[in-house]
Formats: sequence, structure tokens, C-alpha cells
Amino acid sequence: MTRKNVAVFTATGCKACENAILDIHYQVSSLARWAHFTFWPYVLGSSWEDLEKSDELDVCFFAGAIRTASDEEAALKLRQKSKILVAFGACAAFGGMPGLSNLHPGGESALCKSPSDDDCPELPPLRSRVAALQQIVQADYILPGCSPPQNYIWAILQSLVCQSESAARISFAASRLPQPIAQAVMAGVLPPGGSIFAGEKAVCASCARIKEEKRFESFKRIHQIDPDPGRCLLEQGLLCQGIATREGCGGLCTGAGVPCRGCFGKAGAVFDPGAKMVSAVSSTFDTTDGEEMKKIAEEFVDLAGTFYRYTMPAQCALLQNRKELK
Repeated sequence: MTRKNVAVFTATGCKACENAILDIHYQVSSLARWAHFTFWPYVLGSSWEDLEKSDELDVCFFAGAIRTASDEEAALKLRQKSKILVAFGACAAFGGMPGLSNLHPGGESALCKSPSDDDCPELPPLRSRVAALQQIVQADYILPGCSPPQNYIWAILQSLVCQSESAARISFAASRLPQPIAQAVMAGVLPPGGSIFAGEKAVCASCARIKEEKRFESFKRIHQIDPDPGRCLLEQGLLCQGIATREGCGGLCTGAGVPCRGCFGKAGAVFDPGAKMVSAVSSTFDTTDGEEMKKIAEEFVDLAGTFYRYTMPAQCALLQNRKELK
């Protein structure tokens, strides 16, 4: 059996995506049968010199957003070295939480008030705008999530690394994957290029909570109420983004009474997740009085940071096509 050369790298991110690879339950021990990890700085302490000396990579899982010049250099180098490059996690796929700094470009100057200060750490050069991996190089596949759920991690490992050699070709994620990807996973062949390892509809489509007539009477934060365990969270005044977010997680957050935060990116039929949420919330105000609407709207806190928590660089229609990406 020929093992595939696999790399794992995180640019600007928390490395939770890398930890998630080690958390695929009993499958992690059997992964070594198919994968030879030749470059994994976080776990193996690999250096860039090790990467240069290694053979061509079969698969590279690239996590984290492109925030610094070294992040961009790493993306270009790993794209050149890899047959298959995967945008792994919300930061790589959409820009993630680091991308919220695009709301205030140039704010990096405040990181060090006095460049001549001996106590000021030497920081890597920062790009003026944070970018998702796809805005720098072409990614062959996307696995969203913060961090990606274990069932999808195993599905993409089966599909790209194990292929037909895997003894367990039918992934326990296949039931939630789009049909072309699920068939590829089960058959041991590569899915269509550009595939997103997630569902196709919105989270609301797979959420078990009862949805009635939505009437948004007042905005509430999660610590302010004890949500009804069976009722739609948006109808209870919580900013649940399930209506605009791609499904696939199985409603883990909403099932626990926590509003969806959008880490799977926008649903396939949604053009802009923030615009969709503004439309969804404003159309359900339980009043026609202008002053009451204004009062409800004033209760909201940080709408841009909430609606684009994970997607600002890549899926905000007002910013994603701007040319000053560097």
C-alpha cells in the first residue's frame, strides 16, 4: 500500500482545525495506514527546509486566514507543492474571525505605538486586508466549520487520502453531504473539483426546532433568556443565522439552545449572508410603527461583526471584489 504525502498548515488562526484532525475518534489510529505526514509544523515541528526536501505533496490541508506576508508566501508555496489543496476550516474558506479586521483596515498601526521602543516585539509584515485562501490561490476543495466537524474531516480524508483503499468507505457523514460528494466518498474516487464538504440548503432546513410565524418583538442576547427548547430561536428574539448559513453541522448549536453563528458560510442560494439576515430580521418586526422599529433596531449590537463573523473577506458583497487585497 502506497501512503500519500500529506501536509497540514495553519496561517493566521487558532489551530483548532489542526486539533480537530486528531479528534476523529477511533479513525485517527488507522489514518497512518494511508497518510504519511511529511509537513506538519504544529504537531511534528516541521520546518520549511523539510518541505523543500520532501517529495511532491498529494494533499495539503491549509487552515487559517491570510493575514501576514508570510501567510501569503506559505499559501503560494504550498499550492505549488501540492496536487490537492484544501481550504480547511472557516478561516481558510472565508477569512474567519481574523477577517473582521477588514472593517478597520490600517488598524495594525496601533499594535506598536513606538517602533523605537525596545519592548516592542518584531511582528511579521501585515497585509492591509485579510484574505481567504481562495483569494490568493485556487483551492481544490473546501471544508468549512469552526472547527470542521469530525464526520466531515473523516469524509474528506477518506475521499482524498484513503480513496478506494479505505476499509470503511461509507462515511458516517455521507447522509449530510451533497449527492455527488457522497457518491464519490463511497466509491473511493475524487469528488468534482471545487466541492464544498457540507450540505446544500440552509441550517433551518435541518433544524428540528418548531418554526411558526416569525415575529421579532425585541432583540435578546443569549445570556438574557432561557430559550424555549423546542421553538425557533429567531422567533424568540435571538439572532440565529441558520436561515442564511449552509447546513451540514446537524444543528449542533441550535440543538443546544445556542444561535447559529454562521461558521459554515452562506447557504448555496444566498448571495450575501449579512444582507439575508438584515432582510430576515427586519421583515419580521412585530410592528408597523416607524418609531417602534427604530427602537428595536437600536437594540442590536455590532451587526457587521455578528452577520459576517466568519465570512467578511470572502462573502461580504461590498468587500469581496475590492482590488486592494494586498
